[in-house]
Amino acid sequence: MILIILGSLCILYDILLNVINPGTFLDILTSFSHIWTLLGSLLIFTGIYRHKTGRWFWEKWKKGVKLTVVSFLSLCLLISFVNLFFICTPRLASLDEEADYVILLGGGIDKNGKLPRSVLNRVKKTAEYLGAHENAVCVVTGGTLKWLPYAEAPEIKRQLVKSGISEERILVEDQALDTIQNFQYSCAMLADYAGLEKSEILKSKIVVISNYYHLRRAERLASRMGFENIAGIGAHCNPFLAPMSYVREICAYVKLNLRILLTGKPEKII
Repeated sequence: MILIILGSLCILYDILLNVINPGTFLDILTSFSHIWTLLGSLLIFTGIYRHKTGRWFWEKWKKGVKLTVVSFLSLCLLISFVNLFFICTPRLASLDEEADYVILLGGGIDKNGKLPRSVLNRVKKTAEYLGAHENAVCVVTGGTLKWLPYAEAPEIKRQLVKSGISEERILVEDQALDTIQNFQYSCAMLADYAGLEKSEILKSKIVVISNYYHLRRAERLASRMGFENIAGIGAHCNPFLAPMSYVREICAYVKLNLRILLTGKPEKII
């Protein structure tokens, strides 16, 4: 019965995630959040099987199959915890630390053109920093995500302006579809704005702002792409969204490590 209850809670969590941040039909259909429904379904199936037969379904497996499954799951858990350790230890800058430029990373938008609370927290933290450092110029970066009708960056700028930041200090990069493109396009935009070579932007002191769970991956990508002096300022995540955010980030960090290992990408910005 406990497994059935836990499984039902996992499925309910998936439903609530999509209610809180509504997307289009295709966006919801392909949402990563359905990993919770898959987990919940497995727990419910296991619970029902146990209730009806009085034993666990894996008791029917051969010893070799059990050993293979246990070894695989143990390896997955080890990899997850190692990556979680790195995710939880980004290089942080303080709000008092001076920077030439700020890069505010987008993190999603719903079908109604509204930013989720996690992104609004990024905006709030950016407004605090820009308010304390009047010479810093900020790039807000985020394009139109797949299956959604709105680009993130213009709405992020609107929220920053509402927070009292001058429009002249905000550059809008509305084409990037992932974190790699966030940095590529932001570097090019800053170079055009400042009349500098990209290599000079890469040497500049830059603060990147995102939620804490995303900072380490963002910093690693930035370093691989040639940014020499970059540190992060973290915004808090809604506790209700934390399980989803960290599970997704672990998968994204593992994916990044595999990409670097197998392809050597992303490459440095030229």
